Amino acid sequence: MRLSKASRGRCTGTAVCGTLAAVMTPSRPHFLVGLLAASALGTAAAATPSSSTQQVYKWTDEKGVVHYSDAVPAQSADQDTTVLNSQGVPVGSVPGRRTPDQVAAEAARRTEEERTHLAAAQSRQRDQNLLATYLTVEEIEALRDRRADILDGQARVANAYLEQLRARQHQLEQQVKRFKPYNTSPNAPQLPEPLAEDLVRNTTDVATQQRNLELKKQDLDNMKAQFASDIARFRQLKKIETEYSRGAQPGHN
Repeated sequence: MRLSKASRGRCTGTAVCGTLAAVMTPSRPHFLVGLLAASALGTAAAATPSSSTQQVYKWTDEKGVVHYSDAVPAQSADQDTTVLNSQGVPVGSVPGRRTPDQVAAEAARRTEEERTHLAAAQSRQRDQNLLATYLTVEEIEALRDRRADILDGQARVANAYLEQLRARQHQLEQQVKRFKPYNTSPNAPQLPEPLAEDLVRNTTDVATQQRNLELKKQDLDNMKAQFASDIARFRQLKKIETEYSRGAQPGHN
């Protein structure tokens, strides 16, 4: 480790320059550098009134050599620079230049960290809700069954309405067979516009109800899967809670 040229030329305190220049040689142990630098900065603060607000920038070049300077040097623009206060304590940082790939990679890393933190927070909240809401597995199962009955009832109503639409569809399809273009006879009359509109509207309603019925079945399956997961997790939490209570009992081995 050595003192950078920028540092030698710009140091404002004699004690800082002299001490840093003396200690930042390859022969000194690395762990002494930070201590001696902090001591030198403290001496400079006592010697000059303006040194209380002095900041020193610490950066590492491509060879791994640590440098100190009173300003961010141009040669460190690609490196992250640590800002030290007058006591040699890190108080901030100046990021170096980033390539577009590096910027994208850092953004992806931050996004992943946020996603991980959010998932962990949601998991903790879920555990708290389970323990605060239920006392036994049977309570969870009872709620699951009640919700399943509601969804089953909705699905039955949707299915009954769908059957009515299908019956109406069959009637309309039989009626339009007497008209062009469904009837290829030269004497067949043209399809009345109201009948055509009824056929289009009913066909759309059938498709819509079919999707609604499928969604209700998916809701039922998802609900059962969620309850199954909740029950499994609740059992794990209660087991942990029991084992912890036993371990906390006096005299328990």
